[in-house]
Amino acid sequence: MINQFVVVKTFAKYLFEFEIEEIMSHPQDSPVPVPFVSRLTEPLKPGQTLFVHGKVLENASAFQINLLAGSPSIDEHLDNSVPLHINARFAEGKIIFNSLLTGSWGKEERESLPYKAGDTFDIRIRVHESKFEIMTEQKEIHEFNFRAQLDTIDYLNIDGDIALSGVHWGGRYFQIPFTTSFPNGRIAAGDRILVYATPKGNFAVNLLGKNGDVLFHFNPRFNEKSVIRNAQLEGAWGTEEREGAFPFKKDIGTDVVISIEPYSIQIFVDNKRYGTFAHRTANPDEDYVGVRIEGELDLSGLEFTHSQNSQQHPHPRN
Repeated sequence: MINQFVVVKTFAKYLFEFEIEEIMSHPQDSPVPVPFVSRLTEPLKPGQTLFVHGKVLENASAFQINLLAGSPSIDEHLDNSVPLHINARFAEGKIIFNSLLTGSWGKEERESLPYKAGDTFDIRIRVHESKFEIMTEQKEIHEFNFRAQLDTIDYLNIDGDIALSGVHWGGRYFQIPFTTSFPNGRIAAGDRILVYATPKGNFAVNLLGKNGDVLFHFNPRFNEKSVIRNAQLEGAWGTEEREGAFPFKKDIGTDVVISIEPYSIQIFVDNKRYGTFAHRTANPDEDYVGVRIEGELDLSGLEFTHSQNSQQHPHPRN
């Protein structure tokens, strides 16, 4: 589902290089031009999230994100609609939420604009059963109740005084605990696991081996303000690793990236390198077979990527 739209305007292919960096761009980002126009290839579904990453230009006056029905552009004289219109207005210091239906704009809903000229931004729109949840920098800023049927939306249009570093769809609703095997039955050096979640309390991401082993246990514990890294082999837990700050906050979204390297696992939290965990298995290119996510969290997305061939696992096996 990650490649859920067809870009109307072409753009250069972007390849993410797997380098160990202190600060990492989003693994699914691929720079696109502004204005950005795309057609959805499938109807939106509750649980999915639109990611919009970029930077506000200097001397910016406004930018907008539109989910449209019937046409890729806003035209009050055409028989099309804009079920969701998000308009960031810098002169007013406000971000506007509205809709255009049957040629008429509805009632504006307003929030304070959390960005200024020159800022980078991370805007996410999560689809629910009856509303859109809009987040800026992983914090909910607004809920916008549907004013049109979700399945009528077939275009995305982004325009204004911004540069876009990436736009993509992904995710669904997940039952916790959630367990799935990896594509092709394993992961190896060069592969990454992307976890999008909102912590509610202690949680864990476990990379599973054969015969029930937990080859990597990543366990943020709010009650201890520590992130535990460990492995359980043949039923016995090894030595815990606890070094590092505690980067998580309850009810604030987080992106955890687990990168498999030849001799270790690199962990990134919110695009910053968090730490390294040496493999505790003799054959890391064969032994990691699945992942289990458990605990107190809202899991909104789980993706598996590779350096040259990025993909999502849209229908994970239970």
